[in-house]
Amino acid sequence: MVNTLTEKELQILKKYRLNSESIHTFNVYQLMDEIYLKEFISKIAEMIGAPSEKVAASIFMKRFAFVAVISLFAMSVWNKKLNVELNMIEMEWPEKGENWIPIINLKDLSFEELNQNCQSRSFWRQEVIKDLFLKNISPLIAMFEKTIGISKTILWENIAVYVFWLYEMELKENHQQAIDDFHYIIFEADGSLFGSHIGNPLRKYYGKKSFVDNGAELRIRKTCCYNYLLNSMKRCKTCPCISRKMEAKSLKKHFIE
Repeated sequence: MVNTLTEKELQILKKYRLNSESIHTFNVYQLMDEIYLKEFISKIAEMIGAPSEKVAASIFMKRFAFVAVISLFAMSVWNKKLNVELNMIEMEWPEKGENWIPIINLKDLSFEELNQNCQSRSFWRQEVIKDLFLKNISPLIAMFEKTIGISKTILWENIAVYVFWLYEMELKENHQQAIDDFHYIIFEADGSLFGSHIGNPLRKYYGKKSFVDNGAELRIRKTCCYNYLLNSMKRCKTCPCISRKMEAKSLKKHFIE
């Protein structure tokens, strides 16, 4: 018998953009074709008002990051390993001039459930991480870097900020298992699980939070995602450019005084 997500679980994951109701979609696996990727990014740039392919590529990866959110939520809350192979993922096309917040559709809603009677959860968790990052996100980032010329550091941080958000905001009141999983992902998981030979690509973005003008405590990004270059010209709250401007302003004030 194949286990599939229940209607209740699907409703919960709708918050994280999982939905099968969208009609105008593309299969993410197609982006592993260099010719298709170039045409795709050019089209996306036109639709969302991005001034360059690099900007469009960064925005895409911010939207795609919710695949990681969906997968890790199922792992940490339900002990369920979803099928997130690239050819099983569809995303919604943007409408021109609209803010692109695409629906994500998993063509296969089956899952592998942890059997604590005969499985080590640490080993099972390692397999979830490896399938998500090594087999899914890492190849996609490598293809974007090679084809579009955008730095992989920007793309990895686009993924990292949503992983941090999931565990620090969405699951902060959850059970100890989510806390342990987050610690493992950031501090214990080997770089090889992410397709990296030089260490865990998420860990370096997990810096200390700092207070900003409105009193909020935020973790300022190390790279800029280019969101402010869209027509909305809106900067993220954690934008490093804002932080640098604030530091320069404070320094200037210090010298004047």
